[in-house]
Amino acid sequence: MIKRFFLLTILCMSIAIAKGQDFSIMSAGQGHNGEYQITIVVSTKRNPTKDAENLTKEYAVRGVMFRGVAPHKGHPGQKPLISDPTIEHVKDMELQAFWREKLYLNYATLEPMSLSVIKNKQTKMYETSARLTIDKESLIKWLENKGIIQGFSNLW
Repeated sequence: MIKRFFLLTILCMSIAIAKGQDFSIMSAGQGHNGEYQITIVVSTKRNPTKDAENLTKEYAVRGVMFRGVAPHKGHPGQKPLISDPTIEHVKDMELQAFWREKLYLNYATLEPMSLSVIKNKQTKMYETSARLTIDKESLIKWLENKGIIQGFSNLW
């Protein structure tokens, strides 16, 4: 079991490195109805100006689902919605369609005028940052409907 987890972790890290993208996601407060307000920074090798908004939304939803949200400037962090690191491979069909069909766009709203793309001269990477609101409750409902996570209704 430990061997399998270790190999899966290395595989995931390799995929992220191969894509040339890394991201950080930090709390920027609580929204209404349990929404997450977050700040995200995505680093890429290529300039993403044409697709910067979709890029930040994708990684914001990915972060909320698999990484959680780091605490920042007095705002509390949040645990990931999916606690099982192997679920991405177990529920491959549903999650592949989620990313391919860009369903994540339904759960992330970009705050106006918050999107920026700058080139870091030290790392030579483009850093795309934005402030977004993630509709956590709707995302949880979608994950429950697809059987990716179990809701409280399944416990009774």
